[in-house]
Amino acid sequence: MNMFHWREAWRLFRSHRGLAITGVVSLVAALTLCGIFVLLDHNARQALHAIGDRREMVVYLKDDVSDSQLEALQARVKELYGEPTYVSPKQAWAEFSEQIGDPDLLSGVDDNPLPASLRVRLKPELLSFAAMEQAAQQVLQFPEVEDVRYGAEYVRRLDDFSAGMRLATIVVGALVALAIVLVLYNTLRLTVLARRQQVEIMLRLGASDRFIATPYVFEALIQTGMAAVAALLLTFVLQQALAARLTGLTFLPWTSALAFVGGALVVAWAASAAALTRILRVIGS
Repeated sequence: MNMFHWREAWRLFRSHRGLAITGVVSLVAALTLCGIFVLLDHNARQALHAIGDRREMVVYLKDDVSDSQLEALQARVKELYGEPTYVSPKQAWAEFSEQIGDPDLLSGVDDNPLPASLRVRLKPELLSFAAMEQAAQQVLQFPEVEDVRYGAEYVRRLDDFSAGMRLATIVVGALVALAIVLVLYNTLRLTVLARRQQVEIMLRLGASDRFIATPYVFEALIQTGMAAVAALLLTFVLQQALAARLTGLTFLPWTSALAFVGGALVVAWAASAAALTRILRVIGS
């Protein structure tokens, strides 16, 4: 039975080729827009993950911290927050001098004013702004700690950017889903109306709505599948064109590409089934 429906769906597609191609082109445009946002979101997530791996919390120590206190503090920080790296005042001064670049600027400084510190590479679950802020407040309560810095504004902006990209992708996805519904509804309505007499005869002979609607649903799946694959190809071409100028811009992994096509097909199936239920009800009344 399914093979009959697929053959009938392909026959419908070919017999109404102009209408079908118009629908496919409209779907390609909508799905390409969605694909571009999914591509941007994917690369933004990769970039933020790479930046997140370099997020760290700097714990400045008091001058009178003993070796035993330092060892205990490092063990506590490692257990609760992440991997600590001890930076002595001498190391901190050497790094600061290297960053300045001009030794003459520091020639008037007699004593090293920089304190010892711990650079903590935080655990993955502590990389968000709220988690880092809470961790910094907790570490600041330790008696060996003078101050804690973690670039609060920088971290907050990264989290806001990530949330904004995620929201934009969801909004565009919802708009594209609505576009798929509208395109398929109008395409199917015109296709069914073009064969209204045949559909009315089948209804009078006792054919179920499901039997009549299935070829049209399959035709919608064919159109959407073609459009989704074409949209992915256009997105890939765009990514390749931009990759030469934007270092690190990568295409979607195959799992995301399959999810993109699968999501489009699920929306198409639901939209076409709902549309045909309404269209057949109108014809049968």
